[in-house]
Amino acid sequence: MGFFTVYILMATVTASVLCLERWRPASVTQQGEWLNNATAFLLITISQGLVTGVWATSETRLINGLGGGLIDLRGLPWFVGGAIYLITMDLGEYAFHRAQHAFPWMWAMHSLHHGDRALNVTSTNRHFWLEPMIKTFTIWLAPALLFKVSPAMLALYFVAGFNNFLTHANLRVGLGGLSWLWNSPQYHRLHHSVEERHHNANYAALLPIFDVVTGAYRRPAPHEFPDTGLDDYAKNPFELMVWPLRRVFRRAESPG
Repeated sequence: MGFFTVYILMATVTASVLCLERWRPASVTQQGEWLNNATAFLLITISQGLVTGVWATSETRLINGLGGGLIDLRGLPWFVGGAIYLITMDLGEYAFHRAQHAFPWMWAMHSLHHGDRALNVTSTNRHFWLEPMIKTFTIWLAPALLFKVSPAMLALYFVAGFNNFLTHANLRVGLGGLSWLWNSPQYHRLHHSVEERHHNANYAALLPIFDVVTGAYRRPAPHEFPDTGLDDYAKNPFELMVWPLRRVFRRAESPG
């Protein structure tokens, strides 16, 4: 599948979820940073296209095409091999996310994502442009070198990945007692919460079972939809390009 097709799918999913957000918003008071979010996604697109040219599943396809992959999953039923690949990829995303909150130099980049003062579907790709490049040579590379997979197995993870647009949505939807099974807007909203009691919890991308195992699981209360964001947020699109160094530029522009 070409990159242009992927972007069309992303735009379609984003537009669809925006409509859902108007139906049942989790917050009606916080205002989204549409321009900053769109700029962040544009920067990621440019950096990936010019420097690495790959996204998660396309890297596996590329390396498999070059003969890489120690374990051949293609002899398994597609849904079994696909589940193994999905769990492995999601474990990598989980480990990377925990590292983003644990190491100051990674948080310096990841804080851009958390800085959105109104979590919504356009926040999904609000990341510092260097982060996908780091993933290209770490957590996306490892499964590509480990597994040989079929197109159907790649497709399973590719489709599941669109759940990220839903989990970031400003949407009053949760799974209640099944919140440990699959990520949802309410579950992930607690991770972005401004309330200190919600911090250091619910890191999962797709599978909250990793939070359960590591003790980071917090089940949302039935009507728990907190405000989101950080006090430190992007003042303009330029700061998105230099986010970890933003304070240097702020001091330079400050009178005196």
